[in-house]
Amino acid sequence: MDTHQERHGARHHLPSGSAGRGPYVLDIDPEMAGWDRSSLRVLELEPGGVHTLVTGECEWIVLPLTGGCTVRTAGDTFELLGRESVFSGVSDFAYVPRDDRAQIASGAGGRFALAGAKCERRLPARYGPAPEVPVELRGTGNCSRQVNNFAAADTFDCDRLIA
Repeated sequence: MDTHQERHGARHHLPSGSAGRGPYVLDIDPEMAGWDRSSLRVLELEPGGVHTLVTGECEWIVLPLTGGCTVRTAGDTFELLGRESVFSGVSDFAYVPRDDRAQIASGAGGRFALAGAKCERRLPARYGPAPEVPVELRGTGNCSRQVNNFAAADTFDCDRLIA
């Protein structure tokens, strides 16, 4: 009997701590994962920390996992209140378009997910308020879970990104 690793290769299992690169504790791009478009990064900022994201051919969502931050693009500034933890509620977020540069700064520090996708159209940078994020419960009993559709296809306009 063949194993999952034999069928799909080592790229589908990344042991904890093995997928960090540069300033990111997690950095999975389409080439590494074998996907066409999607990327996922996790950025940890110390108090007072600043990071510059160069978007290139991708559109990005900046989503606070813990803490809040300020996201500055070429023409906009968004104050993300964030949250204490991923279990403490829905967070606000920022959309950063392709061919842009965003500065992510956090006075108190925090952990931020950067969800990206290669895209063709350049849409404007935007703020996504937490109260407008659709929340749904899936499953039942001990298999139930809450899904926060912050950038679902029918709720927030992106070119290729669905998150």
